[in-house]
Amino acid sequence: MRVPILALAAILGLGLFCGSADAARFRYPTVVNPYCDIETYALRDVAEQAMSLLDSGKRPVIVVNAHTLSESPAYGDFLMAHECCHHNLGHVQRYHEGLGHLGPQPFFYILPELKQMELDADCCAVRMLKSKQETGGIDAARMTMLNFGSKPTGAHYPTGTERADNIAVCNAKD
Repeated sequence: MRVPILALAAILGLGLFCGSADAARFRYPTVVNPYCDIETYALRDVAEQAMSLLDSGKRPVIVVNAHTLSESPAYGDFLMAHECCHHNLGHVQRYHEGLGHLGPQPFFYILPELKQMELDADCCAVRMLKSKQETGGIDAARMTMLNFGSKPTGAHYPTGTERADNIAVCNAKD
């Protein structure tokens, strides 16, 4: 959900270093993502719970923490749906297109949007999970966010309470 520079550089750099973004498909374990048709990798040594990005061929990619998937499958479902939503809502493309104009501060121009992007992706994920009658992922996400309490869930992200409330409101809608 946050994009660490090291992980981003490693994933994006793999395609450049190996000469092809397809090289990553043969080196990292993938998981089936039932929420979108985007290559989804489950990596053990990723500090983040999940992230969305574009590979060197500008194809969408999702990375999910393998430990999170195994320890909390229901929350893992929410994470995969949430990351699909970042792609579907154009968040990743918007960031990537502006990258050339951002200089040394990659999030400078989108900082004001980060909170709303997370809330929108959360709500979109709730809709996806509801459409598949997978409410366990919604409940797990809300509980996980409540554990953050009044602390932000990432740099310039909403607090856990804000996200839990947002998930509840989105879940209450038809």
